Amino acid sequence: MHELALAQSLVEIVCEAAQANNFCKVTTIAVVSGELVGVVPDALEFGFEVLSQDTLAQGAKLEIRQLAATIKCSSCGFEYPWQTYGYLCPQCSKLGGEMIQGNEFYVDYIEGETKEEKENDSG
Repeated sequence: MHELALAQSLVEIVCEAAQANNFCKVTTIAVVSGELVGVVPDALEFGFEVLSQDTLAQGAKLEIRQLAATIKCSSCGFEYPWQTYGYLCPQCSKLGGEMIQGNEFYVDYIEGETKEEKENDSG
């Protein structure tokens, strides 16, 4: 279950970014995950929920956007979904190409509250 390792890294990255931006609480984390990474969203969310306890990210909403694996044909340049056609280009019927999307896993953005914002909301 590599989602647990990804969740641990996610907590560390988000908490570092939160501190660097003077957040006292992280509210939303947007993650981009390529199809070929093989992330099970529910497992990542569960791991994140457990591992973020007692951190700035506790209770944050995790938004996971999954990207389909995409191939760019090396002959004609056509881009197509790997899951549907594999490495056989539906445009020119040539075999081969470059995977241009589907291997990524990164934090797109985080949202949170600073102490000043929190004080202004309650005062």
